[in-house]
Amino acid sequence: MNIIRFNPKADDLQRRDLIFDGNFILYSKRKSLENITEYAKSLITSAFGKDAEKAQYSMDVTEFVKIAGALKTEFTNSAKTKELIKDILSEFNIDLTKTYFDVPRMRIVTSDNFLTAGVGYAYKAHRDTWYAAPLAQANWWMPVYDGVTENTMSIYPYYWNNVIKNSSEIHDYDEWCNEGRKLASSLIDKDNRKHPLPIDKVDETTETRFVLASGEIMVFSAAQLHATAPNTSGKTRFSIDFRTVHMDDVKQNRGAKNIDNKSTGSTLFDFIRGNDFEKINKNVLQD
Repeated sequence: MNIIRFNPKADDLQRRDLIFDGNFILYSKRKSLENITEYAKSLITSAFGKDAEKAQYSMDVTEFVKIAGALKTEFTNSAKTKELIKDILSEFNIDLTKTYFDVPRMRIVTSDNFLTAGVGYAYKAHRDTWYAAPLAQANWWMPVYDGVTENTMSIYPYYWNNVIKNSSEIHDYDEWCNEGRKLASSLIDKDNRKHPLPIDKVDETTETRFVLASGEIMVFSAAQLHATAPNTSGKTRFSIDFRTVHMDDVKQNRGAKNIDNKSTGSTLFDFIRGNDFEKINKNVLQD
């Protein structure tokens, strides 16, 4: 059953159980969430200027791609970003010795189809599991600036328990790392990377959108079907997302159900431990 829970009084295990059961969890502003959005805003302003949400209207797409690519790389690779994620996990009372997260990413979605490929790719409906994410993965997503209905995320809760025919079998994670990611900064007009996509038409009447303010966050399962909503807001959307897995869940095969994923490989070994940023290794899974 898909239920929306706002600021639930749940510990981390209970929160993970809720997510694995198809719930969506929304949290209001917390100090650690505000800190990472303020840091992101500082990088965005440095890159695009004070009116960054409107910068797309004062430059050509090639220049925008160059700046956006450098900005995304700086945010993801910054040591400060990782420390800020660590602070978020701590404020949510998550065990940093058993919880791993992937490097956080800044997503940039321009308005009115200014850029829809590469660094500005607007994701079509997908489950993260189609991209080889583990079933024990929790997705954490937040806007940098206040969101509106026209520039948020589309979610399709109906498909939590319903199969949708898809092309996830084409996705091999090792191939994606070696080829797909490297192509992102060179794509402008068309994104010809091998994205796993629905083959059957998605029932748009089942779409749900959550509109969050800056400093708020949404948590949901990697197995939820979701997409980038078409941005018609007149402003570029900047958002932050990261993913977590708890090692107990991985070892015990706890997580969401796999109802239609056929991708190969796994993103799991890209995750880093919350307390010391060490990567997962196979020995940990055997402890």
